[in-house]
Amino acid sequence: MTHIQYAWMIYVAGSLGCCLAVWGMFFWAWRFIRYSAVVTLIVILFTPFAIEQETMALAPAIFTLVFEGMAQGEEAIKPLLKLMAGIWLIAIILVSVFVILTRNLAKDTDTSDSYEDYDSQHSSAQSRRVKRSRPSTAATTSAQAHHTNASDLSAQEQRARAELMSGELPMRAIRD
Repeated sequence: MTHIQYAWMIYVAGSLGCCLAVWGMFFWAWRFIRYSAVVTLIVILFTPFAIEQETMALAPAIFTLVFEGMAQGEEAIKPLLKLMAGIWLIAIILVSVFVILTRNLAKDTDTSDSYEDYDSQHSSAQSRRVKRSRPSTAATTSAQAHHTNASDLSAQEQRARAELMSGELPMRAIRD
C-alpha cells in the first residue's frame, strides 16, 4: 500500500468518527435535523475532487477549497462550491423524502415495542403493589368517577391511566 492509501484510510476513519460525534450531538433533535446535520458533514468531508486531471488524483474537496481559495482567490473555487452545493441539495432532498416515507413506520414500531417492553417489565411489580396497599376511599371514589370514561380510551391510554392512578411514575414520551 502507498502512503496516499494510508492517508485516505486515516482520513476516512477520522471522518466517520466525526459523523458519529455529530450524530451524538444532535441525538436530542428531530430526525430531519439529526439526519441533515450528518449529511451536511458527510458532504463536506467526503466530497472528492480531482487535483490532477491527467492522473485523476483525488483529494477531499474541503482541502482543495481551503488551499485553492487561499492561493488563487474566489474565482478558482466557484466550480467546487457549485459541486458541493449541488451534492448537498440532492442529499437534503433524499433525507427529506426518507424522513417523510418512514415517519409513520418509526412511530408505530417504537411505540408498540416500548409499550410491550414496559408491560412485561412492570406488570408483576404493579400487581404486587396493588395487593399490598389499599387506596383510600377518596382515591377509589375519584378512580370510579374516572373509570366510567375509561371505556372510551385506547389500550395504550388505559395503560397510561392505570399507571398514573396506581401512583407509579408516568410513561416517558417516545421520541420520533
